[in-house]
Amino acid sequence: MDKKKPNLFIIGASKCGTTSLWHMLKQHTKIFMSTPKEPWFFSFSNYLSRLPEYEKLFERAKAEKFLGEASPIYSETTLIPNLPQRIYNYNPNAKIIYIVREPISRLKSVWRQALSTTHWYYPVYKNYTDVEVPLMPKNFKKAIFEYPQFLEVCKYWTHLNHYRQYFDDKNILLLFFEDLKSNEEKVYREICKFLELEPEIKEGIFNIQNSGKGKKMYYSFILRLKKNNIIYKIGSTITKLLNIKIPKKPIKYNVHLDNKTIKEINSILKIEKIMILEYGHKKPDFWEK
Repeated sequence: MDKKKPNLFIIGASKCGTTSLWHMLKQHTKIFMSTPKEPWFFSFSNYLSRLPEYEKLFERAKAEKFLGEASPIYSETTLIPNLPQRIYNYNPNAKIIYIVREPISRLKSVWRQALSTTHWYYPVYKNYTDVEVPLMPKNFKKAIFEYPQFLEVCKYWTHLNHYRQYFDDKNILLLFFEDLKSNEEKVYREICKFLELEPEIKEGIFNIQNSGKGKKMYYSFILRLKKNNIIYKIGSTITKLLNIKIPKKPIKYNVHLDNKTIKEINSILKIEKIMILEYGHKKPDFWEK
């Protein structure tokens, strides 16, 4: 019998609830979700050469109907235009789940996450793709317009349509972060209906995952030490022996954007917002509440 291929992809967007979706779906007896959550397989140009390694992530699957993963970079189709085609060529019958969020709130959440994961100091994108991406500006406004993880990812309608060029609408489910936040069970049931599965409500299935609150970032001097492997290894050994945590500073949760910048962002995303809300059967003012 042929080995079953992954056939369920949560493609993003980042900071829109993909970790919560991955967490709730992996509890279902008919769904096997990969660990790690984000294999970042199709985002590399040499993905076919890494196929055995990728499919090994699913070797513990048994009789599950769906084998899935959740790599948010898969929605960054302006950065990696061939992504939808790569997934389609691999499995044309795959189910695609895409969750989006009001852009301004998403940008602020991404900023906290990106600071926490040192996008401004290390070329973190090299973990996700072999497409060349410069370091993130350490200024929030500059990052919004220059770093692909920000404004470019919020072009939801563009990204969705890149997938619609290959996958039928019946194989695509569009979700909204705001619905997930207000009623996780309703969203879960919607996903189960889309996958033609009976819901399985279990304790802990709706626990909040990867919240932006409480994020911290490394001090600059710690990052400089990290570049010197010998010194950093010695320091890490000492801190482990003495049970000392490497210091981090809290990231300010409320990030300010002036009205002029907000208007510019909304102007750029105007059609994107209108069309994605219409496709998702939402009122035009859904993100204005």
